[in-house]
Amino acid sequence: MEANPNETMHTRAMHNYKQGALYAAIVIGTVLSAITTGFRCYTRRKTAKRLRKDDWLMCIGLSWSFAVIAAIAHGLTVGLGDDVPNTDNDKKWLQRTSAAVMMMQNLCVFCIKASILCFNMSIFHGLTFKRVAWAVLIVTAVNSFTGFLIAFLQELAVCPRADKQCFGESKFVVPLTTAIIATACDVVIYIMPIPVLARLGVDRRTRIGLCVVFVLGLLCIGTSFARWAAMIQDHPNNGTSMPSDIRISLWTYVELSAGITCGNLPILAPIIGCDPDSVTLTPLFHRE
Repeated sequence: MEANPNETMHTRAMHNYKQGALYAAIVIGTVLSAITTGFRCYTRRKTAKRLRKDDWLMCIGLSWSFAVIAAIAHGLTVGLGDDVPNTDNDKKWLQRTSAAVMMMQNLCVFCIKASILCFNMSIFHGLTFKRVAWAVLIVTAVNSFTGFLIAFLQELAVCPRADKQCFGESKFVVPLTTAIIATACDVVIYIMPIPVLARLGVDRRTRIGLCVVFVLGLLCIGTSFARWAAMIQDHPNNGTSMPSDIRISLWTYVELSAGITCGNLPILAPIIGCDPDSVTLTPLFHRE
């Protein structure tokens, strides 16, 4: 049975469109995340004379995001986004590349969130605030480690089966579950500072500006939902293949770059007109 030429052209056009969107997301995301991280380090050097642990964690997260780009680029050479891999070798390496993307994505997510939480704990000193922050950090660490471990063991390490189906349905369920838990942690992380900032003893304009800077992180939640949708739509019929659709790669990187960019914005307060030296952050949850 011959393939319909119109259908083939439509499929190829959609593939090219998705690849174009992926390239655009990588370029824009890389520029924004790299520039804001650079300004973050410059601002910290200027105000504190040295980089702190939250700055180093964000720089490490940026490095892991570059590793994600490298893995996605390799995936494009072995059939990422194609309906069917061209060869058995492509199929094998596509699965390995998808696993590598998930491994490095989990490491990157942990570094970004650890950086944001460390920064928040350095300026909000309430006991309850710190307890919640530590709880979120522990959940994030366990969640990221679980996602990393499943991808590593399944595709790159101990699975002896030729079809790489040692974990079965968990190859799909675990990435989706870790993504949902990560999003829940995002909501807590980005909302935690708002009650504190809303009660600052500063003028209304400064207070609103600071709230907006912190709450912009909620934009990451939208990218997380888009990634969920791509993962659910890409659910394989046999339930045993690692999610490898090009849309997942696109939204994975958009989520990471948005997290880095939004995580850097509070540090850039002096540049955007909010001088932290003139603002006293009185913790709402502080208990004498």
